[in-house]
Amino acid sequence: MFASRYDTHKLLTKKQIKRLMKKYKPPLNLYLVLENIQYARNVASIFRIADAMRVKKIYLTGISHTPPFGKELTKVSRHKEKSVPWEYVKDTPKVLNYLKKHNITPVAIELTNMAVPFYEFEYPTDLALVVGNENYGITRKTLQYIHHAVFIPMFGKGASLNVHVSLAIVGFHALISSLPRD
Repeated sequence: MFASRYDTHKLLTKKQIKRLMKKYKPPLNLYLVLENIQYARNVASIFRIADAMRVKKIYLTGISHTPPFGKELTKVSRHKEKSVPWEYVKDTPKVLNYLKKHNITPVAIELTNMAVPFYEFEYPTDLALVVGNENYGITRKTLQYIHHAVFIPMFGKGASLNVHVSLAIVGFHALISSLPRD
């Protein structure tokens, strides 16, 4: 099953990669809500991550930067702002009410008194992950509209990771845990 030390890895062609990835189609419908993300580089990174996670739509709210990105940030996003659907809505609770009305469950990635470790949460099939400002997190007003929160345990001195890194960890975990088991 494992390669011997005499075998060598060979990179897959684009056609082989597409064939391999067809086996991994999570049944999860994933949406993202970015509240007050002040650094454009984080937003650009999230677009690239969103493409990799097959996100249905990104909602940018508050002071979050919106495309178009400049030349430098387009390198970060790899032009994914052109292929991942997105919408700007000033008021985050308005977005959350819309999502709930369409049976999409918002889940905050935030340290709250009721948050559970991200790997213990049972993610619904229609999911919106909500992240907040790099310094202040999700606003108290917005948290009133969210009934579930998850967090990533930190084992060092810092209390958090960069917002796009946190989103990638939780998003990919939710997607992978939704895959059917053989």
